[in-house]
Amino acid sequence: MKKDKVIEKLKKHFTEKRYVRLTRKRDGFEGISTGFILGMSENFILIQDTDEFRILGYQIFPIDTIKHVRFNKNDKTYERILKEEGLLADVRLKHKINLTDWKSICKDIKKTGLTIISECEHPEIQSFCIGELKRINKKSISIRYFNAQGIYDNENTTNDFENITKLSFEDHYANVFSKYLKNKK
Repeated sequence: MKKDKVIEKLKKHFTEKRYVRLTRKRDGFEGISTGFILGMSENFILIQDTDEFRILGYQIFPIDTIKHVRFNKNDKTYERILKEEGLLADVRLKHKINLTDWKSICKDIKKTGLTIISECEHPEIQSFCIGELKRINKKSISIRYFNAQGIYDNENTTNDFENITKLSFEDHYANVFSKYLKNKK
């Protein structure tokens, strides 16, 4: 799908508050994101993620990674079921996020105090960093990463903005895990 067509569809579904399926691709990675578009700028999009008829947290990613926007009969059915289950009331943006660039995005997320997940889905890099956003620089962020055992690293992990393909926050997994963290001994 051409970039102007992608942007046109994104704007339409953002305005109409529709459930969408987005195919994201760049430099050898491909990912699918589903949910409701709650924010959009020239370069970034913010969606409220959905999975298995649950309204989840938020994801932000660059618009230039979106290669296809789908809203077909399957998606209409999914949205109808969410509505009939009374779940569409949960679709809302709880935090004001400036989507101008990664720096402004991260500044606003940091203000929330929520755990974030920063991902680079490129096959050569493939990083998944979960933790507290500690520092925002001109070209990167530093995160106090915790591992799958809930143990913090002693040093912050740096993620360059140019490598981030998706940033998540207000995520159920991250929010629950964050309650059970401990420092390295």
